[in-house]
Parts: sequence; structure tokens; C-alpha cells
Amino acid sequence: VTSGNRFLEKALKAIPTVELAKVAQLSDAAEGFDLVVLDNVAPLAWPKPNVIAINIARTNWFTAWKKVEGPSIVDWKTGHPLLRFVNFDNVQVAESLGVQTPSWALSLVDSPSTPLVLAGELNRQRIVWISFDTLQSTWPLRISFPIFVANAVDWLNPASERASILSVKAGDPFRFSVPENVANAEITVPDGSTRTRAIDSNRKELVFGETQKQGVYKVKAGTNQVTFCVNLLDALETDTTPRQEIQFGAYAKVTSTTTRQANLEVWRWFALTAFLILLFEWWYYHRRTA
Repeated sequence: VTSGNRFLEKALKAIPTVELAKVAQLSDAAEGFDLVVLDNVAPLAWPKPNVIAINIARTNWFTAWKKVEGPSIVDWKTGHPLLRFVNFDNVQVAESLGVQTPSWALSLVDSPSTPLVLAGELNRQRIVWISFDTLQSTWPLRISFPIFVANAVDWLNPASERASILSVKAGDPFRFSVPENVANAEITVPDGSTRTRAIDSNRKELVFGETQKQGVYKVKAGTNQVTFCVNLLDALETDTTPRQEIQFGAYAKVTSTTTRQANLEVWRWFALTAFLILLFEWWYYHRRTA
């Protein structure tokens, strides 16, 4: 939904999974689409799918907002999936909306006075909010812009979102929306035991936090049956084999020159020595008393 933004359109068209439809205004909930991008256009009807909102705000998102002239970018969170391979070096912004970070969102890009990019979930709708008009910045001229758009589309894709829900990192809570009125849910954990959890009738959502054990979990809530997995989600966390080289970034790497055994356990030799001394004492004592 845009009045015209060639940079954004080209970034979206470059993503293989995207079938792009462009309109100047949105008058319905766009229920037939997976993702809606609001580019500096406030819609007549708010869309129900996940949203990328650029330079627009809603009263249920923020309590208040104001104009901020020339905010400088001082920090960004590269660990978030939206900012994978993205940096904001030499990006200038002419003007943005100044807000306080709400409870439902995480600030990904910050200026001294306001967050510039927010991401979060509100009323079961994932939202990526950009506080400034991208055409009033140098960002579209940087390679990080199409990379960010591709990351955002992947993060907001309902298929990717459902896959991430059913694959939980150990220790993170499992959340599942229950479409029908169900009072309780029964969860079978990997060791075969079961847990019963109450479901909030207002939110209609199950939140299960006992995910410390790796394995397969089964959820039964009324007629809904769901299977999800708990794992480390990172093969490097469990790979303890010695490596011939370590990669730093895209180009730098360090290669091993020698192989040396470390962390030798010497307590066994002390224990064996003490055991032999005890055997000698036992033999010498019985030899004298025999």
C-alpha cells in the first residue's frame, strides 16, 4: 500500500516467494494476503495479516508521538533475525516519529531520543514498525535495505512463523492459540508424563514453560492436537569436536598449526598411587602378624 516507492517495490520483487500486488489505499482487512506493507499510507481499514508499517502510527500502539528532526542512529541489535547481515553505517534520516518503546515491541534500531525500528506481536499480529519515511533517508541506497526487507518478509511469513512456533529452544515458553473455548490443555512431555494447564478464556492461548528437556512434546486441547519439538536450534552448541579452522566473518579465518591435548585428568594417577600404598600397608601388616 503505497503512493510510490521504487526502492521498496524492487526489494520486494527480488524475493522469490513474494507475489506483489500494489494499491494506493487499503479499504478492507486484506484477509486474502499473507503480509501487508503500509508505506507512508494510513489505511481506511486496518489489515488482519502481519504488517510492515512505515512512517505511520496507531493509538493502540503508542500513547503519543511527535516529530523528531534528523535522528542519528547510535545502536542496532544484530542478533535479531530481522537484522541478520544488516548494518546502519552511514545511514542518515531526515525526520522520524518520536515514540516510547511499547511493552509489546522490541527496539531494534535506536537513536538518542526515539527507537527507529520496532518489532513485536500485538493481538496475535506480528508487526515491524519503521518510524521514518525510507525515501527521506539514505537507507534505500545501502545494500542493507533489500537485505532487511527480505529478513522482514521471512520473519512475518505465516508459514515461517508457524514453523518457529513448533520448534522451541530449550527453556523458552511454548505458546499456542486455541481457537475454541477450552478450559484445560494436557501436555505430554518427552519422558511420558503429563501436565495439565488452564487456558485463559479471554486470551484463548496456552503458555507452557516447562521446556527444559529436549525432545518431542504433545499437546491436546479439546479437539486440537499439536506436536512440537524442543531442541538447541544450533548444531554448533553441541559440536565439541576439534576444528581445523575457525571462521571470523565472511573473509577472516584462523587455521590450527598444532594439535595438543588439553585439560588432562591426572586425578586417576593419584588415586592409583594411594590405592597401591594402601595395598602395601595391608600386606605388610598381615605379614608381621602372621
